[in-house]
This record gives sequence, C-alpha cells and structure tokens, in this order.
Amino acid sequence: MHAVNSVVGNFCSDPPCSLSGFHAECFLELTGKKGFFWRNELRFASSASLSPKGLPMKIIHQNQTRLWLLMLIGRLVVLTLPPLVAQNRDGSAQSSPSSAGIPAVGSLTITSERAGMIMIDGVETGDQIKAMGTVTIPNVRSGVTEVAVKEASGRITKAPQTVLVRAGEGVRVVVKRPIPDDFVWIQGGTFTMGSPDSELNRENDEIPHSVTVGSFYMGKYEVSQREYDAIMGGNPSRFKGPHLPVEQVSWFDAVAYCNVRSEQEGLTPAYSVQGEKVRWNPNADGYRLPTEAEWEYAARGGTTTPFSTGNDITTSQANYNGNYPYNQHTPGIYREKTTPVGSFAPNPWGLYDMHGNVNEWCWDWYGPYSTKNQDNPWGAPTGSSRVNRGGSWSSYAKYLRSAIRNYNMPSYRYSNRGFRLVRSSGA
Repeated sequence: MHAVNSVVGNFCSDPPCSLSGFHAECFLELTGKKGFFWRNELRFASSASLSPKGLPMKIIHQNQTRLWLLMLIGRLVVLTLPPLVAQNRDGSAQSSPSSAGIPAVGSLTITSERAGMIMIDGVETGDQIKAMGTVTIPNVRSGVTEVAVKEASGRITKAPQTVLVRAGEGVRVVVKRPIPDDFVWIQGGTFTMGSPDSELNRENDEIPHSVTVGSFYMGKYEVSQREYDAIMGGNPSRFKGPHLPVEQVSWFDAVAYCNVRSEQEGLTPAYSVQGEKVRWNPNADGYRLPTEAEWEYAARGGTTTPFSTGNDITTSQANYNGNYPYNQHTPGIYREKTTPVGSFAPNPWGLYDMHGNVNEWCWDWYGPYSTKNQDNPWGAPTGSSRVNRGGSWSSYAKYLRSAIRNYNMPSYRYSNRGFRLVRSSGA
C-alpha cells in the first residue's frame, strides 16, 4: 500500500503495476458505476471508463479521507485525501464544502435534439439521452464546462456555448442539431396570418387569424438548378443557369426531390408516395415543403406590412414585373426571366427571394382559412389544388405581398414555379 497527498499528485505503486507520474484525470472502473478524477475531486457517472494505464480498479471502501482501491490483478492501493482547498480550472482557489476536501460540484440538466451519449468536456459519461429528451447529471465539477452528445454513428454535436457550473447550483443547457448548410433556424411563434381590411389589393381569402407555428429550418435560397440536377439527374427549367432557381417543376416533382435528397443524405424521407397519394410524416428529419403558415410566417420575418420590405417593394429589392408597381409607385425593371438565387437583400430573418423570382410550392391543399386560432395548420384536408406563394419574375407587385395566396393543380409546371426546402426542428 502507498499513500499520496493529492489526487493531483502522483499515483505510486510497485512494478510491474506502476502508476507513477499519472495525474489530473485518472479513470476508474467502479462497482455499479464508473467514474473519473478531476483536479481535487471525483465525479461518478455510469460510463465505461478505463483506469490509468488501462488497469481496471474497484472501490472497495470509501470514507471522507480515503479511497480504498482494489486492482483486479490483486494489488491494493490507498489514496489518502487530506483536507484541500479545491481549485478552479485556472488554479484559483474556491470554497470547499467540507474540511475533508470534498470538492464543490453542481448539476447539469441537458436537453438534446439528438439522441446519443452525453459527453462532458470531451469525456463520455455513459448517460444516454433520447432525441428531444432531458437528463440531469449530478456532481459535475464547477467551472466552465463543454457539453456534447455523441450519436451512435459517432457524430458529435456540441452545445452552442460552454456553460458555467457553480457549486451547489444547477444549470440548464440545450444541445441543438447543427443548422444544415444554407438553412436558417426559424424560431417558432404566433403571428397574424392574412391581411387587414385596410391593406391595398388584398383578396377575400386573406382572412386575418392568429396562427402559432413551431420552430423549423428553412432554406436561405430557392432550390437552384445545380442542386436539382445533382439529385434528380436532369434540369427541366426554361431559363438555364446553375445558380438560377429550378422551375417548370410540379408539386409532385418537388416532393420527389425532397425524398430523394433525404435518402441520399441518410435522412428519413418526409413523404410516402403511392401514385398521386402523398402522406407527410411530421416526425421525419428529411427535407420537405413548408406549410402555407410556415411560409408566410417566415416571409414576414416579424413584419406586419404588405411586404417584408415595408409598405412598398421595388425592383431593386425583388425580381418581378416592374411595369406594374405597388400603389402606383414609380415603375421599375421588368427582367422577363429569373435571376440567380440570392441576388437581392434577404428579409429580416435571412431568407432570400421570398418575394418574386419564382412562386414556391407549399404542402397545403388550398382551402378557406379558419377564423379560429390555429396551431401548426396543415391546410385543407383535401382539395384539387396545392398552394404556392411569393409571386414571381412575371408577377405584378401586388402579387408579391406576404399575405397573397396562389394555387394550382399539383401536376402544373410553368417557368414561374419553383420551391424551397424546410426541415423540421428535430432534424
């Protein structure tokens, strides 16, 4: 048996089982639980950890000043832990909760959008968390802490920021799925969908009503011809160019693209398709079309005016038929074709071309709005036409308003119809 003065000090043992020189983070395999040392403290978790030098150990007795460790190869080591002043990671002193040198610890309550193994400061804890689940980890050392979740595939997703764990306190942290490339996180909320009676050129089907939508990811840009061709192996567009939006695509074409791209990227397709019958699985993490409510909520970007640009929109802000401006304002350019995605400034939430360029297919069957408050509406249960939104390169300015509704048969293809992608918040 040997005694050492600190967990941070050297572990001493006779050959051939020398642990001399190992310090700071000593991994142990414990009875019933696993754990590992940090500076002046021992944290327990249900993880499969290795002891220093790969030597498995078990705690056979513990009191305030000693840990009795029995190495499974038969050698006994005693670690004497005299009263110490616990230290923060920068070496500065912190108050110790007991004269026995037991370190100050707090707890972490973790919510994760991904399922997998919880990791703290790069070390697997052994605690599993379900997607959208919550787990509380006790006895976490105080200090700035990094939290992550390691999926079964090996992919590691870190919390967006480190958190400060304080002695005797709990802290919450959320591990979000990383935002897909060229997507924007749209935080859910409640808004007034439709338009007020006072809005110029409003239509009768724009009945204002309160709608709540959940959070989701939305593509910054309309799907380009380059993206479409790479997935579907063809480009049906009238106006050719890799960075132009794909057009002359039907609603069914857009659904097929969503599913094929999802499959290629290892995601669960959002749609099941049997002929012309399409069902949407809202729990799938694959690509999909926005609902009409999601589209208008995102297009407004927190605004309540006819356009996200305010009470007017010009051809320097969007691609439309400038011969027909809004509210008799000064005419602008009529380009008579699509423009590359992202050619104009984005709306307040970082989305490009929500007004003009190409109309964008939505999930919903077209039907009258309900006058009641709605929570994540999916549109009419049945119908003959699917909604598309936003106006196009050929539209008058009044048809670019955030509230305007357009609809066509889902098999319809024209050079002013395209789409953009959405993924659900659990993606």
